[in-house]
Amino acid sequence: MKISVVISTYNGEKYLEPQLESIRKQTVQPDQVLIFDDCSTDKTSRIAQAFIQKFNLTNWKVTINEHNKGWRKNFIDGIKSCNGDLIFTGDQDDIWRQDKIAVMSKIMQKNSNIQLLTSNYCELYENGKRKVGPWKNTKQLNQIKLQNNYFLIQSPGCTYCFRRSLAEICLKYWRSNYPHDALLWRFALFSNVLYTYTDDLIIWRKHATSAFSKESRDLKTITEKKKWLAVAESFNSDLKKFLKTDFSGEQRLQRKALKRVDYWILNRKKFYYQKNPLTGLKLAFYLDCYPRYRQYLGDWFLIYLKRK
Repeated sequence: MKISVVISTYNGEKYLEPQLESIRKQTVQPDQVLIFDDCSTDKTSRIAQAFIQKFNLTNWKVTINEHNKGWRKNFIDGIKSCNGDLIFTGDQDDIWRQDKIAVMSKIMQKNSNIQLLTSNYCELYENGKRKVGPWKNTKQLNQIKLQNNYFLIQSPGCTYCFRRSLAEICLKYWRSNYPHDALLWRFALFSNVLYTYTDDLIIWRKHATSAFSKESRDLKTITEKKKWLAVAESFNSDLKKFLKTDFSGEQRLQRKALKRVDYWILNRKKFYYQKNPLTGLKLAFYLDCYPRYRQYLGDWFLIYLKRK
C-alpha cells in the first residue's frame, strides 16, 4: 500500500520544523509527502523547502499556491493530488509520534472494512499543560457508530488515516464551506466504516492563533451561528444524495437520524430568526441532536443576552 501525507501550511514558521522532523523520523516512511503553502507571508515555505533540501527528501514536495485559498480548499486540493492508497492529513503545528504511520497503516492493512481511522491525541497548551483525548488511552480499536449528534466531529483531521476510495466519494460532495475532516467523518459514519484507535499518536498544539481557535471564537455570534445552520442544512441534503447514489447497504438508521436532525435544524433556525421562546423550549426535545448539550443553553444566551 502506498502512503501519502498532506500538510496544509500558512504562516507556521514558529512550529513547522518540529512537525516535519516528526514525519521524517517515522518508523514506517510515507511514499509521498505533499506540503501546500497557502501564500504565507512569513518564512514557512522557505523553511519547508530548506528542510527537504537538507535531508534530500526526494519524495517530498512543497507547492506554493498562486493565491490564498483558505485552509478548507487547501486541504481538499492536497487530497486530490495524492497518489497513495492511504492518506494522512496533518497540520503545520503538530508533532507525530514516531510510530503513528506504522500503527495506523498496520490496522488499515489488517481491516479492509475500515475506510477512516482516527486516533487519540495529546493536547499541548501554551502554558505546557497536556491532556489526552477524546477517549482514554486503552489502545483498543473501536467502531464509531451513528448517533443523532453526528455533527459533532470527535477527532480532528490531524489524527486521520483514510483510504483514497473514501476520499474519491467524498470529493464528489465537497462544498467550499465543508472542512475536509467533517466531510470524511460524516460520510464514513453514515457508511459504517469509521473506527478509532485509542492511543495518543500525535501532540496537538492548542494556541490562540490557530485557525481552529479563531473559528471557534467566531462561531459564538448569532451571525455565524446562522451561517453554520445553513451549512448543516446543505450537509444533510448531501448525505441524503449520498445514500441514494453511492451507498447500497441498509439505510434505516441513517434515514431515521437524518429525519430527526432535519427537524432539529428547522426549529433551531426558527429560534434564531424568529426568537420565539416557545420554539426554544421545543428544541429541548432535540437535545440528542446537539453536538454538545451546553450548546442548547448557548442558543438562549446568544439570542436573548448577547444579541450579536
